[in-house]
Amino acid sequence: MNDLPFITIINPIRNVERTLETNLKSLLEIDYPKEKMEIVFGDGGSTDRTVDIIRDWQKRYELIKLVIVPNSKSPGEARNAALKMARGDYILFTDGDCAPRKDWARKILEPFFKDRKIDMVGGEIHTLRTDADNDVEAYCEQTKFLMVSGRCLLKNEGYYPNIMKDLPHEVNGNMHSPFFATANAAVSKEAADAVGREFWHEITSEDVDFSLRILKAGFKLYFKPSAIVDHMHRVTLAAYCKQLYGYGFGHPLAVQKHAKNVLEIQLQYTPAYLTLAIPLPKKGIIYIGDFHLMHAFGLAFIITLIQNAVTKAVTMWPAIWGTLFLFYLYRYFKPMLKLQPKTKFFTWAKIRYLSNWALMRGGFKSAKTFGVIYIESSW
Repeated sequence: MNDLPFITIINPIRNVERTLETNLKSLLEIDYPKEKMEIVFGDGGSTDRTVDIIRDWQKRYELIKLVIVPNSKSPGEARNAALKMARGDYILFTDGDCAPRKDWARKILEPFFKDRKIDMVGGEIHTLRTDADNDVEAYCEQTKFLMVSGRCLLKNEGYYPNIMKDLPHEVNGNMHSPFFATANAAVSKEAADAVGREFWHEITSEDVDFSLRILKAGFKLYFKPSAIVDHMHRVTLAAYCKQLYGYGFGHPLAVQKHAKNVLEIQLQYTPAYLTLAIPLPKKGIIYIGDFHLMHAFGLAFIITLIQNAVTKAVTMWPAIWGTLFLFYLYRYFKPMLKLQPKTKFFTWAKIRYLSNWALMRGGFKSAKTFGVIYIESSW
């Protein structure tokens, strides 16, 4: 027991009273000596009972710390305040809507002692249902939303790749970008100090930027899937879409900061994606998948149908574009046929489409704001 390192668990929070009790219970049930750990909550200006709940638990557990950042602009800002007071040799990150499993701390620490060059470790993220009848939670669970497995084509335990060319797809925080979400990650004190113990102050993608800076500082990132955190997802479609909008907004931000001046066009039809890289003064990335082609061919069908009606011509183009539209429409919504219950197919299809469109809108807004070219990916 004396050989175990002291750890700090950092938890940025804001208006999480719905999930906070579950979060606190899971943290305190972690199989790790309580005298060897501290839990630091960074509150970003909660207006519900979040702070009151934590203060009530503080009366019973001295290891619970709280720092308040009024009107915090992002989770990163609240997390920074907690980072500044962290005393751990290793700093573990999770969120107020997460429930780490009992062996989480021990599992996520294992790789650090396997290779001294490993200084950031990420674990797997599963779904924790809070309402058996909630459609959004059911959708997230069945589609494995937020699962880390498959990122950078890594499905099993192992090292994340280095950033080789600073291409947009390497740094944007999408599936081929090496980063760990701070819902389930850990860093060494050395790595945290090397990047100034600070996440960026932008409103989103702070975990992408943090991971990339650690990687570029010469440290290694390692995926440990057995270090599991269960995530309590959004319970309304509006909240879920807002979350995806934020992800979409963050990706161009990461490209603007970390990528070189290249425009990538990526076809989403192989595990690695077919990529065309074009050197340009303006950096960015354009994904082409089922979502995009469904809309493109649908628009072409409508335009040619109108043209035929106006000119009173008879051409094959409406039939061609219409057939392609139906083909990609089927491809896009086909995965929803696997979700249960099958009687809710149109519910699953609605969630899939609106969340993907929210991701797109976030990307469009951010691209315009930060001066990059960006069209988000298809689910």
